[in-house]
Amino acid sequence: MRLLHINSYFSTSGLFSQLYDRQVEMGHQIQVYVPISHQYPQEKIAAKGSYTTISRCFNQIERYVFPIKHNKIWKDLEMNYHFGDLDLVHAHSLFSNGWLARQIYLKHNIPYIVAIRNADVRTFFERAPWLRKIGLDVMRDAQRIIFISQNAYNEVYNKYVPPKEYASLNEKTQVIANGIEDFWHENQYTKKITEIHQPLRFVSAGKLTSGKRFVELAEMLEEYARIYGPVELHIAGPSWDPKVEAQLEKYSHVHYHGPLSKEEMRNLYRKMDIFILLSYPETFGLVYPEAMSQALPVIYTRGEGFDSFFKNYQVGVSVDRFNQIALNEAIQYICKYYPQISKNASQGISYFKWDRIVKEYEKIYQTVS
Repeated sequence: MRLLHINSYFSTSGLFSQLYDRQVEMGHQIQVYVPISHQYPQEKIAAKGSYTTISRCFNQIERYVFPIKHNKIWKDLEMNYHFGDLDLVHAHSLFSNGWLARQIYLKHNIPYIVAIRNADVRTFFERAPWLRKIGLDVMRDAQRIIFISQNAYNEVYNKYVPPKEYASLNEKTQVIANGIEDFWHENQYTKKITEIHQPLRFVSAGKLTSGKRFVELAEMLEEYARIYGPVELHIAGPSWDPKVEAQLEKYSHVHYHGPLSKEEMRNLYRKMDIFILLSYPETFGLVYPEAMSQALPVIYTRGEGFDSFFKNYQVGVSVDRFNQIALNEAIQYICKYYPQISKNASQGISYFKWDRIVKEYEKIYQTVS
């Protein structure tokens, strides 16, 4: 099958190569189009693979004017690809990527499937009501609609899909989570000692940006420590915002490790007690199941992507990102039932295997092409 993936998110996350490499192995002829701004730092680009075209085709300031940005990308896309050679387009977001896929469909009659991410919900449906019609048009013309999380599905269908269209759209909709690299499945930790450290050791991971809310997390754990005893917060990830790094330096209980390799992350996780990340928005949060593979209970943002995969209190606890009391109670609950939750976390990662997920996409491709 001849596939075109339109995926602006591949610029920041290498996660998608897990899907693309497997599709190549299956014999698909794939191309991946990654539009980025002229100002996007080269060292931050995560996209890779001979099938990938990274195109600098708009200015950063144009991100705030949807028609200008996307018409520029559309012109660039038309120059880069011969659409008559395609069987299917896979758009990896509803608005930014889905709008482009719909243009291909309208002008060249190439079918497309579209993924809906939490960023589509938070940035477009929620904050840009004048663009909602675009999102709904993309959904109407798509052959299949994929939600990365159940929470995103619930919110879109409860708030933004007209009742008269619910049945027709829902009929072609399903939820398919992302997966984590095989490394974490192959290095699953099953011998964790469940005695909790003193001070209590928390670990978090991600790019140092305001959206990850590391500074707010440091403050909340400092407040927790005033009541329940000392804590440590270990953070790993590249520093994308020097202001965030500078703010974290003010907290004596915070230990910033910088970017770490998978092997180094595995070793760090095995020394910790609880993984915690209260980021917003969060489409999937691959760091949660990665930490779970090392038998760490997780504390995650209520209502965001990861919150939909497990029952609350099964592998950890979901917490409102502003609720200090709820965070305190979540930590206390995990400490009380630590052995069972740790075991549940380690076993729960089987849901996030890419081989299973790729098969789900293959079924979809075969039915719509």
